[in-house]
Amino acid sequence: MTATLCPYCQGPISDSEESTVCSGCETPHHKDCYEENNGCTVFGCQCAPPEEPKLSISTPDLMNASTATAAAPALSATSAPAIPSPAPPPPGRAMTTEELQQIAYRVVPSIFSSYDDSPAISTTVEQPVLPSEPKNRMGFMILGALLGPLGAHNWYAGYHKKAAAQLAITVLTLGFGSPMSWLWAIIDICTIDRDSNGVQFSS
Repeated sequence: MTATLCPYCQGPISDSEESTVCSGCETPHHKDCYEENNGCTVFGCQCAPPEEPKLSISTPDLMNASTATAAAPALSATSAPAIPSPAPPPPGRAMTTEELQQIAYRVVPSIFSSYDDSPAISTTVEQPVLPSEPKNRMGFMILGALLGPLGAHNWYAGYHKKAAAQLAITVLTLGFGSPMSWLWAIIDICTIDRDSNGVQFSS
């Protein structure tokens, strides 16, 4: 005689073991197997336990989840430590000047103070700029009339770039460009009345 097999554990059901017969399909089971499965183990039987709901995930959901997972470590690595904000004053009391300064030092330390708690005080004293001594206008005119092609008048007045240009025209053309430099010097002595520092010539 062939022993009946339990469809759950595929083991034989002996006469000494407790068995349970399904009321829907009349299939014998071990009592423990039937209770462990919470019902019949035969597929399609009406006494079988209800199937667990299946979780369906769409492709866009998978893409969004992978993007969020990849972006999370980058955000945590680049995030700066939070600066604790100063505690607000209790209601009904106006803030003092010292409290406002302390808040300003914490928010913008590079502008209002150094890295310590006390504001930096500058001890340097600016030296007053003394005006240069005025140049003589007659000397400027004589140098321009006699040595204008060499830029002597502009060297005297402090216009070094203009003087270098006049000297270069005269020297590089081997003197052939000196009339042009001399005419330029005549225009200078007629139009310029102050030196390169803005100090007017003395008469």
